[in-house]
Amino acid sequence: MEFLKVIQSRFSVRTYAERMVEEDKIQLILEAGRLAPTAKNFQPQRIYVLKSPNALAKVRAITKSAYNAPVVLMVCAEDKAAWVNPITGRNAAQMDCSIIATHMMLRATDLGLGSVWVCWVDTEALKTAFSLPQGIEPYCLLPIGYPGLDCVPNPRHFERKPLSEVLTEL
Repeated sequence: MEFLKVIQSRFSVRTYAERMVEEDKIQLILEAGRLAPTAKNFQPQRIYVLKSPNALAKVRAITKSAYNAPVVLMVCAEDKAAWVNPITGRNAAQMDCSIIATHMMLRATDLGLGSVWVCWVDTEALKTAFSLPQGIEPYCLLPIGYPGLDCVPNPRHFERKPLSEVLTEL
């Protein structure tokens, strides 16, 4: 798919078909995340693929925002492994995870799948439920699957500010 078409056609999918995602497609999505840039290329990401009935039951018990997707990627980072800006003191782990999740969402769209970015979730509950190692922080969930037949973009999806409102040239 042409890149502009991919970014224009991607929308938040909250209704999924009862169809498994093929393993080769999952691997292509994960590879897109692996290739994503991270600050200083430190690659602090730790991606958990939730697809077993047990893992899906756990994540669905924690958040309604898993939307019964057949696969949920839990995008985490080892904060100590991330670059820290020496000027601001900001840890880049959250930014790195955002870039990685974006790459994976766009690749999912390119493969005919839907996804939705979920950060409205109790991260402490995720850490406990999945026994995440000390220092691994979940930053978002990425439910992935084939969109349901009645799935359409939320009307707000099409609301975009004009470039003149968000751009400043100096």
